[in-house]
Amino acid sequence: MSDSDDKTEAPSAHRLQKAREDGQIVMSREAMSFVALLGGFAGIFMILPHLVTDFVHSMKALMANAGTVPMAQGGLLSSTNHAIEAGLSLAVPMAATVAAFCLGAGFLQTGFLIHPESLLPKFERVSPLAGFKRIAGGGTLPDTFKALAKFVIFAAVLWHITRNAIPTASRMVGLEPGPLLKMMTDLGFSAAAAMIGAQLVIAGFDIFWMRFRHTSKLKMSREDLKDEYRNAEGDPHVKGRQKALRAKAAKQRMMAAVKTATVVVTNPTHYAVALVYEKGTGGAPRIVAKGMDDVAARIREIAQDNRVPVVANLPLARALFTLPLESEIPAEHFKVVAAIIAYVWKLKRPAGLSAPLR
Repeated sequence: MSDSDDKTEAPSAHRLQKAREDGQIVMSREAMSFVALLGGFAGIFMILPHLVTDFVHSMKALMANAGTVPMAQGGLLSSTNHAIEAGLSLAVPMAATVAAFCLGAGFLQTGFLIHPESLLPKFERVSPLAGFKRIAGGGTLPDTFKALAKFVIFAAVLWHITRNAIPTASRMVGLEPGPLLKMMTDLGFSAAAAMIGAQLVIAGFDIFWMRFRHTSKLKMSREDLKDEYRNAEGDPHVKGRQKALRAKAAKQRMMAAVKTATVVVTNPTHYAVALVYEKGTGGAPRIVAKGMDDVAARIREIAQDNRVPVVANLPLARALFTLPLESEIPAEHFKVVAAIIAYVWKLKRPAGLSAPLR
């Protein structure tokens, strides 16, 4: 089975972003052609009245002064240049409009991405061997089909335009300049609309095809997805070991906190909760360690080794065990805990030095 047969999964967001960073983006040339065509015709129809008016005025002036223009001093050439300049002054904005349309379409397709490496010359683009491989691999066959389809569509459109233009052309004979210009403008507008519509259909199919081919090229195998997940999230086995190490370190810190605890409350066999109360801080006692069964036994053992009082209170031990580490005891347990701590202080110090829990 080939590698392409294994790549059955849709590309991940990370792979799509990586391809974009490498300059692999969806760019439809037919969409660019549509925008250029639309911008060109829009520019033509916007400046056509001004262009015709200026051109007619220039030609009238040229013909009116034809007999008085000094030929030897280049007067005819000067008048002709003036007419050409008048036409160019309107043609340049039209070209700028087309360029702006094309730039806008390009930026919309690429998302304002500029990839300098894609502009550098590549040997495989001009290599006959690489070209043959692309043809043999089927890379150019869809493009050839698109070109043929485009030719057929535009041939049909031109045939339709020509068929409709013949009756109109026969009515143009003998018309005054005004009606003639209007009829020609209407005919040009109809032809432009037909060509733009045809190019829009072609561009729509091309965008769909380019996106489909782009996604197909970036498809991934299940192994690729697993590798990407491991690289992005980390190897599950490594993460498991890291989690175990963190849990071990947290347990060691918890056990170390038992050595300085004020009291350890037990049930007395299954649960053990170590409390710390710092008199004068204004805070309530905190839970610095807790555990069940073997962990509870280890807490009791450490407490006994470090002379930390161990007090049995089954309901309180169970209630405190449900609270998170480093949390202060809730108000409903103040009275019971205060009595236990007062008892502990009474054991450690003279009665006059003990203080109630605030």
